[in-house]
Amino acid sequence: MALPVRSINLIPFHSSVHSSYPFILFLAFIYRVVKSTEDCPVVSSYRRALWLYPLFQIPLMCLAACLIAALLFWLLGLGRPNVAVAIAIDLSGSTYNEEISNFNAPGTVMAQEVQAVQAYIQQNTQQLKQPNAIQIFGFAGKTVPLTNAFQTDGQQVSDQLTGAMRQLQRRVVSSTQQVVQILGQGTNLDRAIQSGTNAFASVQKRCRELLLVTDGMGQVSDNAIADAIDKQVKINAIVLGTNAPEIRSATQSTNGLYISGDVQNLQGFFTRIFFQHINSNLPWVWFWLGAAWISLMWTLIMPLDRWIFQGWLGFGWPLAGKLSLGNAFFWSIATLPIVWRLAGGLPILSRC
Repeated sequence: MALPVRSINLIPFHSSVHSSYPFILFLAFIYRVVKSTEDCPVVSSYRRALWLYPLFQIPLMCLAACLIAALLFWLLGLGRPNVAVAIAIDLSGSTYNEEISNFNAPGTVMAQEVQAVQAYIQQNTQQLKQPNAIQIFGFAGKTVPLTNAFQTDGQQVSDQLTGAMRQLQRRVVSSTQQVVQILGQGTNLDRAIQSGTNAFASVQKRCRELLLVTDGMGQVSDNAIADAIDKQVKINAIVLGTNAPEIRSATQSTNGLYISGDVQNLQGFFTRIFFQHINSNLPWVWFWLGAAWISLMWTLIMPLDRWIFQGWLGFGWPLAGKLSLGNAFFWSIATLPIVWRLAGGLPILSRC
């Protein structure tokens, strides 16, 4: 059943695998096409069946290879990115109805935040061969770590989160002053972003994803956004119950994901949207489909020349040849920005 999402801003997907082989193969193909035109006329009076020409055979083989690659990447999940995720959950007074006795009590926004994070941790362990490295923070006026560093051991992360929340609950319930001392007052998104961004300093060779979960609006400074961009951190946000233009702007500035909706759907936002978004290998599927489309356009050079431009339209062979080759070159160039838009970049150039 689809989740009722009030607002979702999907920014380009992540990718992880570095490889120059497809580009090298494409250059080799272009070279072979040029050489083949020296041996056989592309658009002259033909004597052989078109499938006997290298200009038809080579792109046809490339087309088949690209389609097989797209299918294998889709079915086997090849090319999934290695990801580190810093999750910052809102622990301000509004998440427990401003009643100290309700701190992390069942049914509160805070308790549902913790449950959603636990569901994410479980899904991360069960579905990924290379799990996300996760660190969790809690924030209000101040930011406090709820787990130790980035870890891929789901059970360890889960136990640390449970222990940290129990310890916080015991301390704040005993005294209102403890809440202010530990968590501060209000909701300081800048501190949450800065804490998450700084934590990524220890992360190497992983895509860096920061997820803010909050039930209110807040200000995000340009300095916090600039620091995240400088450290290659994407700011993602789940905003509960309201729309937050400044938070949305921060996610867009860093190519992150923005979701707003009801707290009842919070677990689904974590597991069905955010998890799938950052761990997707769709950029590679789009890449191979784009390469297949380019190969198809080169495969059609001789059929277009022979059957359409010369046979049906009656063009002379010089013009028919130029039109056929022009079509192939046009789609070779035009397909690149289309794939870039759909995949959020070319996976051979960027991991994330």
